[in-house]
Amino acid sequence: MQFSTLQNWIKSTRLPASLLFSAVLCFLFFSCAVIPVQEQLVSATRTNPLTRTNGNCAETAAVKQQPGAMQAGLSPDSISIFNWNIYKEQRQNWDVDLLRLSHEKDIILLQEAALNPELQEVLQQKNLYWNLNSAFKYKGSDTGVLVASTIQDLESCGLRNSEPLIGLPKTILISRYNITDSSDELLVATIHGINISLGTGAYQEQLDSLQSILKNHDGPIILAGDFNNWSKKRTDIMVQLAADLSLQILSFAEESRTLFFGDPVDQILYRGLEPVSHIVHPVASSDHNPISVTFRLTRSKTDHEPALTSIP
Repeated sequence: MQFSTLQNWIKSTRLPASLLFSAVLCFLFFSCAVIPVQEQLVSATRTNPLTRTNGNCAETAAVKQQPGAMQAGLSPDSISIFNWNIYKEQRQNWDVDLLRLSHEKDIILLQEAALNPELQEVLQQKNLYWNLNSAFKYKGSDTGVLVASTIQDLESCGLRNSEPLIGLPKTILISRYNITDSSDELLVATIHGINISLGTGAYQEQLDSLQSILKNHDGPIILAGDFNNWSKKRTDIMVQLAADLSLQILSFAEESRTLFFGDPVDQILYRGLEPVSHIVHPVASSDHNPISVTFRLTRSKTDHEPALTSIP
């Protein structure tokens, strides 16, 4: 988009002023970002260095994955997650808050994660396995959604959709994990939702692409992230996704999540699990407050037969 085009669009649109301001910032930022030609999964384990793969979910589905029955599993009685839009680590003390608040969590889900040396050091310090679906490179660092875990994932893949007005991608990352003493596998997905658009078409398309993958998994699911559901129409699309996949949306008795246009955009959706506890952590180190949730499995299979599902 040329700057003159952006000026004309600003004059004609009726979007809220704060969102228009975000659009201008994204336009300026876009000129500094390098977008990969296709999805690019950046991964590391406790013992192996960084690797890069295509990681596209459609292509992953073409290769049948073998079940990982011999790999370590999550406890069915306690599966703890930490979800946070980390704002590209642009504010002070993000690393202190990440280390402190994600302590002893089984799975960490980050949106707007910039894979700079500082974040890599934190992940290494926590001795985690991790994957990042790169939306773009900014100042030399892959930036996108990241999932880190205390156990090795069975399989991971990514989806990418572009913001319709500025062309900057938003990404989704989907991973599967073993559960101890169960033939169920836990599917964990994190999303950074399409944000700047005149209508909801691009947002609907992004959630449809996610649903096309998740509908093929018949076990427990955790879907968390920054949905950018800052309007009723967007929230309705998210609620419909939850209904179609039999997901429950975690509710909060006291609303302390970050609000945009009066609506919380950081959401936790789940299936086949029971929330045991959850808490929102007020922080100054990002423009989003992180959320911690502990689940236990409610639909466990104990016959020890390997799960046959893969992504999708």
